[in-house]
Amino acid sequence: MNQDDLNLIRAAKKGRAEAIVDLIRNYNNFVFRTAFGVLQNHLDAEDVAQEVFIKVHRSLKSLRDEKTFPTWIARITVRTALDFLNHSNKHQLTTLDPDRLQTVENSHEASELRLDIEQALGQLNHEQRTILILREFQGFDYEELAQILDIPVGTVRSRLHHARTQIRLILSGERGQAR
Repeated sequence: MNQDDLNLIRAAKKGRAEAIVDLIRNYNNFVFRTAFGVLQNHLDAEDVAQEVFIKVHRSLKSLRDEKTFPTWIARITVRTALDFLNHSNKHQLTTLDPDRLQTVENSHEASELRLDIEQALGQLNHEQRTILILREFQGFDYEELAQILDIPVGTVRSRLHHARTQIRLILSGERGQAR
């Protein structure tokens, strides 16, 4: 996090409307991708992202340390997405929206691999999918994951291990059937 981000967060905490708009603009993609990783549904992720920014706006003044903003907003996003899952009748998993995935390469092989990963993520439970998305796609370290998910670091390590094992099994099974 650079000094400009810190200044923006401080200005937003003081209620400056343009700073709040800039903060939303800067973190919109991050919040959407995180929510989408949990929900696996484009429209639901957009709804959750909107709700997250309402919560952020309402509680930003309570943020003690501006440097923790990325972890703080990730925690709000994950909890809001999980609440949405728990209170929603939409428990069917869909595949990841290809338009929202980072492009590895434009080759056919990379596209197939990406689709395999999308399908494998869709087969994980929301707990496993959430921790993998936050670690592998969002880049949070174990301590940050513990804070976001409100669990001990040892539990983070255990859940990541199980999620990675599960996705390897899924991917090796899919690849074994395809050949």
